[in-house]
Amino acid sequence: MSVAALNCSSDDDNNPTGPGGGTPADVLITIPSGSINAGNMAFTPNPATVQVGQTVSWKNNDGLQHTATGSGFNVVVNAGATSTPIAITGATGARAYSCTVGGHVMSGTLNVTP
Repeated sequence: MSVAALNCSSDDDNNPTGPGGGTPADVLITIPSGSINAGNMAFTPNPATVQVGQTVSWKNNDGLQHTATGSGFNVVVNAGATSTPIAITGATGARAYSCTVGGHVMSGTLNVTP
């Protein structure tokens, strides 16, 4: 599996369009309510397809804080909030990520295309 870095900006949980009212993410991944033990159903869509150069945000519809953590990125998404978009850079391919909050069983994949 090829894994490249994702550039992360700070998390602005109350602004779904990014810091300062910026543009929305190209790809929005949703965390449904009750996702704590949902495995690969915890992120929708899963897998999510994104092109190199596009941005991704996670919208948390659950009542608990979650993360989206993979090689080179760690996005914290508070309950009921949307993360600041992160830019996808580097190589194409499948990139696994998960929620790293203790006791949460949640996993996802970003399919990065040219």
